[in-house]
Amino acid sequence: MSFTSLEAAPKPAAIHGLTEVLYTICPVFNAANVAVELGWLDDEFKKVGAKAVYLRSLPDNKGWIPHYTHSLPNLIRDGGAIPTIQARADLTSTRLIALTGTHTGGQILVRALSDIWRVADLKGRKIGLFQSLNTAKIDFVRGTAEKGILNALALSGLKREEVEIVDIKDADDHRFEPASKPSELWAQSSGRRLADGGAEVQALREGVVDAIYSHSGRTQALVESGEFKVIEDLSRRDDWTLQVANGPITAAINTEFSEQHPEVVVAYLRAAIRAGRWINANREAAAAILHRVTFHPTVAATARAIAGLDFVPNLSPKNLAGIEIEKNFLRDHGYLTHDFDVRDWAAPHFLEEALGSLDN
Repeated sequence: MSFTSLEAAPKPAAIHGLTEVLYTICPVFNAANVAVELGWLDDEFKKVGAKAVYLRSLPDNKGWIPHYTHSLPNLIRDGGAIPTIQARADLTSTRLIALTGTHTGGQILVRALSDIWRVADLKGRKIGLFQSLNTAKIDFVRGTAEKGILNALALSGLKREEVEIVDIKDADDHRFEPASKPSELWAQSSGRRLADGGAEVQALREGVVDAIYSHSGRTQALVESGEFKVIEDLSRRDDWTLQVANGPITAAINTEFSEQHPEVVVAYLRAAIRAGRWINANREAAAAILHRVTFHPTVAATARAIAGLDFVPNLSPKNLAGIEIEKNFLRDHGYLTHDFDVRDWAAPHFLEEALGSLDN
């Protein structure tokens, strides 16, 4: 398989003798977001003669699509697993350098005043499923929601054919002003996203559909509005495989760049490990920082959401199995063109070197 997007991309440049490294981080619970806010990413990069440049600082919204396609050769992407998996399968050669298992399975919402009390009551009813009209990137919102909906149906003894899935189309063409770091970017949109909830929320509100899937950060704000209620909360299920929802959070880097600059990969992981250990020991302070880069409605809600989670990045067997589950779902439901071996994708030596250098 050839990876044309990598071959066509420009070669990384140097800034004043420093190796330029683009990085991009989703609005998720991971250590890298905190490492950026505390200045530790810059600190670790300086030690190896590198300069961290936030992808979304590029002008004219040029960083948006590469955030999903991993199409720039000097890019580290840390965030939701679906785009990272699809980039590895179909677009470019990358190495998986770390995982963080902090995502949860999500919820099924209905209108608060409806006569629907459990997922089994959805038999013969309409479930809204987000559909992006932007073909330049994978529809990770749909992939996450489809998996959650099918899980909820199966737990209630329903098959997909026993409900009506209604595609809720969305242009999915967001525009942002350049930002120097993630917290500056998400400050532009977090309030709007929580206020309107997206196209599928509006479809539920108007009665076009009877239920939708929602992720935890959005769910709390929607329930507190008084308009909606939860009839299934996958995050409360004991089966850990039900928590695989656009996760585990995935850090990856282009293969060629990692081979040319392994010290950069180790520096990135050192910053993330330091931040992960700090989060685990300082939950309240960490919640205040993570609130700036995620979409839970309040700091207190963020603190509740991160309680008990391990933020130190790893490549544990459980997290690798989670990526396998996510990848297989995407493959089996038409989101991927090609398959690949997750364990061959993983490059644990970078993480081992980062951990060793911090612990010595």
